[in-house]
Amino acid sequence: MGFFDSIKKREVLSWAFFDFANSSYALLIASFVFPIFFREVISPSNGDFWWGLNVSIAIILGAILSPLTGAIADYDSRKKIKFILFTLLSIIGTTLLFFTGSNMLLIASLLFIITHTFYEIAVTIYDSFLTQVSTKNNAGRISGLGWGLGYMGGISAMLLLKPLYDLGYQNNLFLYKLTFPLTALFFFVFALPSMIFLKDIKKKKKIKLLNLIKIGFSRIKNTIQNIKKHKNIAWFLVSFYFMNDALVTIFTFLPIYAKATIQLNFTEIAVLLLIVQLIGFPSAVLFGYLSDKKGAKKILLFTLIIWIIIVILIALSSSKLMFYLISALTGLVIGSSQSVARSWLSKIIPANKKAEFFGFNGFASKVAATTGPLIFGIISVYFNQRIAMIPIALFFIIAFLLFFKVKE
Repeated sequence: MGFFDSIKKREVLSWAFFDFANSSYALLIASFVFPIFFREVISPSNGDFWWGLNVSIAIILGAILSPLTGAIADYDSRKKIKFILFTLLSIIGTTLLFFTGSNMLLIASLLFIITHTFYEIAVTIYDSFLTQVSTKNNAGRISGLGWGLGYMGGISAMLLLKPLYDLGYQNNLFLYKLTFPLTALFFFVFALPSMIFLKDIKKKKKIKLLNLIKIGFSRIKNTIQNIKKHKNIAWFLVSFYFMNDALVTIFTFLPIYAKATIQLNFTEIAVLLLIVQLIGFPSAVLFGYLSDKKGAKKILLFTLIIWIIIVILIALSSSKLMFYLISALTGLVIGSSQSVARSWLSKIIPANKKAEFFGFNGFASKVAATTGPLIFGIISVYFNQRIAMIPIALFFIIAFLLFFKVKE
């Protein structure tokens, strides 16, 4: 705990525990249990395409709303209430996924899109709190702590709910679908500390909503018009665009790829994800520490090299053992790259535009994520999932070259 310096430990831990909480959604709803259910029950024909399209739509909506929400939050200093609102809405939406099923493609798609949009906005606002609970000297370690706890949260939720989804939807559809509302409950319980203890740092201003929206658009317009003053941040956001495009596509399709192409069953996929989570926890903390000591740029570029190797191995893999080895390598960098990028951004943004620039970062990452899953889904339908890995490798290579241009 020594690296907290003068920062209040309670606020740091409450902030970090939101990663613990939301990882239940990220793993079971966005990556594993619900995507397989969607692909094989809700949309058994062209499931990869529809799942990729839904993820893309949800994320582009989040991309449009995140900078606006962030700009408003910077102005009226009421980030906390917005954070709580979007968190609760995403939890409610997750619960309602229980009522989806076959012949419900439109309803299930709309519900997931709305839920995931709220989730994306909540996470963007949450990320902006990092600048309040950290200093430039410990942002990497605190960000790494959050990612590390996130992996512990993912492990906990996955093991706790394993009896419900382990036999598959074919054997007990009710229990399988019960995973969705119980994931929402897990999310809610462990998000409570952040909703209670995180604080707004300025006195609240009472301003009408319409005026706040106008102010939000005005601040965004001003930032874009003066982008020359923020060239380094602009390069960072473009670089992050390509990195996140690749990352989101892997998160979205890896369990589906494991089941459809490598022929892993639910238990084997759970083991695969468990390996990723277990290695991801210490790795995120370690890489966060190294980014503070050695510099975020060096560490992030290193993780991107590892990602390029991982994607190539996934495309070439033909055995379950090889896929387990790949999962270990994935755990090494899966949270580290995002954690280091988050802490790096927190160090280079202007103090009076924290939530706004995190909103733009959310915009870059979300717009990116609209292309990757959709491209993967289309290539997978017309060719196969192995060929669909090629653009992911290209995105990582482009991200590496662009991040190389960004100043520390």
